[in-house]
Amino acid sequence: MFKIQHPYAWLFCAFASLGACLYGYDGVYFTGVSAMDSFIRDFGSRSSSGGYEITPSELSLMTSMINVGELVGSLTAAPINDFFGRKGAFLTAALVVIVGVVLQVAAEGHVVMVIVGRIILGYGVGCFSSTSPLYIGEIAPTAIRGPLLMCWQLVLSISQIIAAAINRGMSTVNGSVAYRVPMAVQLIFPIIMLAGLWWIPESPRWLLRSGREEKARDSLLLVNKEKKDYDPSPELATLRETVEMEQQLAAQSKWSDLIRDPIERRKTLFSAGALIAQQINGIQWFYYFGTVFAEAIGLEDPFMMTVIVFIIQVVTVFLAVCFANKLPRRPLLLITTGIMTVSIFIVGCLGIPGSDVSPAFGKVIISFVIIEITAFNFAWGPLGWTIASEMAVGRNRNKIYAVAVAAFWITVWVTVFTLPYLYYSADLGPKVGFIYTALCFVSLSYVWFCVGEVTGRSMEEIERFFVDGVPARKWRDVARPYRGIGMEMDEAKKDNDETWGGREDEKERVTRVEYAKA
Repeated sequence: MFKIQHPYAWLFCAFASLGACLYGYDGVYFTGVSAMDSFIRDFGSRSSSGGYEITPSELSLMTSMINVGELVGSLTAAPINDFFGRKGAFLTAALVVIVGVVLQVAAEGHVVMVIVGRIILGYGVGCFSSTSPLYIGEIAPTAIRGPLLMCWQLVLSISQIIAAAINRGMSTVNGSVAYRVPMAVQLIFPIIMLAGLWWIPESPRWLLRSGREEKARDSLLLVNKEKKDYDPSPELATLRETVEMEQQLAAQSKWSDLIRDPIERRKTLFSAGALIAQQINGIQWFYYFGTVFAEAIGLEDPFMMTVIVFIIQVVTVFLAVCFANKLPRRPLLLITTGIMTVSIFIVGCLGIPGSDVSPAFGKVIISFVIIEITAFNFAWGPLGWTIASEMAVGRNRNKIYAVAVAAFWITVWVTVFTLPYLYYSADLGPKVGFIYTALCFVSLSYVWFCVGEVTGRSMEEIERFFVDGVPARKWRDVARPYRGIGMEMDEAKKDNDETWGGREDEKERVTRVEYAKA
């Protein structure tokens, strides 16, 4: 009979992934709402033809200002996590999200009120997006850390289907209820979080940093509750040793270390680079403006097409999670990024005849969009967040991951804010694909130089890779467990003491030669 390993860890991490629901839901629901006639009538202005329209500048502001809040939320999540723990950050984010959603639902044709509500909502989403993967990475057992972190993207994808389905159902409804219902549904996620927050354990790492060893023991026992004979003492001892070392180093730690310290700088580049490379390949074009784009290229039912695309996405992400520990990351990311590059280049080519795309070309374009989204969600979608979380190790873990998520939101904001201008004002239409084709090569470069294989590696091993300057492409070939050059040199010297006696020079030479061969 099939049995799930670490079921409680799966449950706690799935609960923490509720933060992904808000991010995934908002990106899809708002692109659908902004294409509804009732929303355009209430928040747009009269056009020269006598109808109503929302200008590209207004569409950019309403769509992208949530990213400003998300940026601030992701940066301030670091001190909140340091002082109040992961559960404290979840509580803060849930309360802020509720305020932001209520403001949007209450807006009566006031664009400013919608923008303010989206900024406040974004703060909560940013706080969630910084804290949830951090919490999952600290709660998850090493053996299933990768699949659990990838579940962030799976939950995100499910919430996108929900948003697309609700938009499809409300697209034929008249009046403000058509867009207010999709807005109000966002209240469900923070309410569930508030209701269940008492149930999930706090991060044992954070508890140890706060000097609460007994609570850290209780947290480990709860995560491993299915193991009746589980003894948390060995794991607690390892965590304590790591935390004590981090605290000693963190006594003089500063934000500037992420730039000045070459080791911490490399971690930051690897962590932030993963989320930047994930977003610059044009995927937000189809997430934030998918329905509007589908309508612009002449599809008869853009809302239904959005639902179909996201159903395909969920299936793809589910398969990615199933194969998380079986497929090597570097070749997977190189292949899928190559597919995305070709797909989005073809979309650009199909837009060359003119900004008014024929129905036949529209169907071909959406086919390559589906290929793009499928390739993205089989690799970059789940792996971007996974890599970013795993590369944020050591004494500055909170700071590094906060910077990584902030870089993510800046990248998303730039993409979302500029796209309406590029598509409409610059009259590029589908030819925008050429811009993202060039950016796909940046993603490929990141994979080549910065992605290493860390499946089954502990966070301590990854930290030692950075400390010892091991190139990412060689991580897969390093012996397991990797204890670091310093420790292995000490053990090699100890062995040679027994063999070489007092012949220090020759002993040292042989030790280094043997280590180099290894």
